Amino acid sequence: MKLFNRFNRDDLVINKKPLLPFLRFRKKERLYLSDRQPLTLMGILGLGLSYVVLFAWAFIIIWPLLQMVISAFNGKQGAYLMQNTNFEFSLKHFEYLFSETLYLTWVKNTLFISGATAILTLIIVSFTGYAYSRYRFKGRKASLMAIMLIQTIPTFAGITAFFTMHSIIASVIPQFTRQMMLILIYSGGAIASNTFILKGYIDSVSTELDDAAKIDGCSNMDVYRLIILPIARPMLTIIALWSFIGPFMDYMLPRVLLTNPQSYTLAAGLFTLTNDFRTMNQPAFAAGGLLTAIPIAVLFMLLQDQLVSGLAKGAVKG
Repeated sequence: MKLFNRFNRDDLVINKKPLLPFLRFRKKERLYLSDRQPLTLMGILGLGLSYVVLFAWAFIIIWPLLQMVISAFNGKQGAYLMQNTNFEFSLKHFEYLFSETLYLTWVKNTLFISGATAILTLIIVSFTGYAYSRYRFKGRKASLMAIMLIQTIPTFAGITAFFTMHSIIASVIPQFTRQMMLILIYSGGAIASNTFILKGYIDSVSTELDDAAKIDGCSNMDVYRLIILPIARPMLTIIALWSFIGPFMDYMLPRVLLTNPQSYTLAAGLFTLTNDFRTMNQPAFAAGGLLTAIPIAVLFMLLQDQLVSGLAKGAVKG
């Protein structure tokens, strides 16, 4: 009221309308700390339902992982079945895994196949994605359509063709092993699918960068090496991770193509601990599955900075 004492009553009237209601409205408006209105009853119910669904989904994911961890370190766990028994910390299942199985050999085979698949996929996809994004050549649309249609065919449907291809190549190159054939299969599938992803990513990069580099005397290869690769590094990192993780998760193709236990991957090797009564040891299987996640987690932590490091590069200065 001290503010209003400085004015006469006539000063609070504008065009014969009192100014006081307007001031009261402005005073009430300041009570809101933000423009967001309070939740209604339906909004509260929807928010509660969202939390229930998220907690249920988290429980579905975490509960099997928790059981796997408990079984792997439970010394009172039987060798054949994973049962709810009293917990006693022990490493005997890990000792069995390293001493009684070919676990280290399976790890070596998987790392070799995964690393070779990731490197081969990364090299070829970086060229194909760049070519389909920046060049216009005859058969471009037809080849893209063919790649898309090939992806609809399940990989396992071509198992007969894979055996035939291996026989033909092995007759020419005796050193060509089934593991190398597996690398070609994984790489071929990854190249076809990831070409679309990288092409779409490079399409979002302005061609003005290419033109500016060519004015400075860069060739097409220099543009690819100096401009495109640094900008596309986050997407290339994701492609490398996907290609590396694939052989760790696949069971069917290694189990069919690799006939010697010495050449098994982790998925095929660990499965022998659950499907054969002579070698069955499900707690050891849980321990092996727990150790399998370590290389993937370490690789992700090492490369997570690369996922966003190239996003700020390639900006055109005005």
